[in-house]
Amino acid sequence: MNVFGSHSRLAVKDIEAHNCCVTSPPSWSSSWPGQNRSASNPGASATTPATDTPPPSPASPPNWPPTNYANDIESDQRRNTWLDPARGKTTLAEWVNIWFTALDLDPRTIDNYHSMLRCHILLRWGSIPLNAITALGVNKWVADLHALGYANSTIAGIVKLLSMILTDAADEGLIPANPVHRRRRRGRRSHRIQRERVWATPDEVLRIADQAEALGGDTARLLIITAAWTGCRWGELTGLHRDNLGLDRGILIVHPGFGALHESAHKQWLGNPKTTSSARVVTLPPFLIKLLRDYLKRHDNEFVFTADGGNWLWRSTFTQRILKPAVNGNEDRPRNRARTVAIRPGLTFHGLRHSHKTWLIADGAPEIAQARRLGHHLPNRVTEVYSHVAPEVEQRLLNNLQRRWRAATAEVKAHPQPPEPAARRLSGPVAA
Repeated sequence: MNVFGSHSRLAVKDIEAHNCCVTSPPSWSSSWPGQNRSASNPGASATTPATDTPPPSPASPPNWPPTNYANDIESDQRRNTWLDPARGKTTLAEWVNIWFTALDLDPRTIDNYHSMLRCHILLRWGSIPLNAITALGVNKWVADLHALGYANSTIAGIVKLLSMILTDAADEGLIPANPVHRRRRRGRRSHRIQRERVWATPDEVLRIADQAEALGGDTARLLIITAAWTGCRWGELTGLHRDNLGLDRGILIVHPGFGALHESAHKQWLGNPKTTSSARVVTLPPFLIKLLRDYLKRHDNEFVFTADGGNWLWRSTFTQRILKPAVNGNEDRPRNRARTVAIRPGLTFHGLRHSHKTWLIADGAPEIAQARRLGHHLPNRVTEVYSHVAPEVEQRLLNNLQRRWRAATAEVKAHPQPPEPAARRLSGPVAA
């Protein structure tokens, strides 16, 4: 059954009624080229339009013959290609309310969508009808976002979400096509330059960990050290169960089913790690085994790294209250729990993972050893399948990490006052 059939019959009746009421219908034959010779010029060619009446614009449907226009509508309906113009007047905000009910996504993704819609998309396009959103308008909006200083990745995520919404609107027949798809790559290349990642040396990590301890206790210190010397992600460490820490064997296990802590705006849960390659066994250098063993003797919580009372850590809370002051310093903020100085401004928790990757590259670790330790998937299928990490390679990697720890502790002990932060570039591939 054609859901638009009633609209077709109404359109034909209206047009026929209009024709009956017109006392002197226009002479369509005199206005279309190639149909008749001009009455004032009988010798004119059949392909030459009449000189007294210009041809109507093909882009103006009201000037077309009514019967042809009605036939076109019926033909489009039979092919299921006709779009009701009234549906295109639905505003983006109205469509988003319908669109959101059909989503079945991770709670964190839902939170991100809500944030981008509330702060960016609906502010600009919420009251605009879907059929009034154009590629040129989207280009102008993107340029405005760049001018406001938003990061390239942030803008890309916002535009991608808008494109998804409009694609589904086109699939539902509200608009002919998604106008975002017609955007061309315009503008300056600087818009696509990726900012460099910030990483830290071992002694900088140790100084940051010491300042974090003054702000958040021994849990904060050991969490930062473990992240830097294992390359594990935030969720892999904060969701680490005691049973997955085999200190007698010197390993840390990222479980494939519940090896990572996930969080949205209002809840936390255990789930699978980021990728299938992220489920892995990470070997620990000797100093870290001792630190973790001593730490676990001081609490009996189910999970290794927890907040007071054994509760899971919240990433945003840890970042704002502990990590950022420990990294960037808090000398300009009054009433702090402890005074800290800038060590490596801009370093994030994920930057500790980048630091670990950089250390492995500097120590000459093979690519397969780096990938296995960080939980990466190698793009080269042959290397992925046929390369293995020999025991001597793993031992050499651990020896280098142990050496870096000894050098860092000696440096911090010899120079308790940290030097001025130095600008550095990240060498080698980044750690995702």
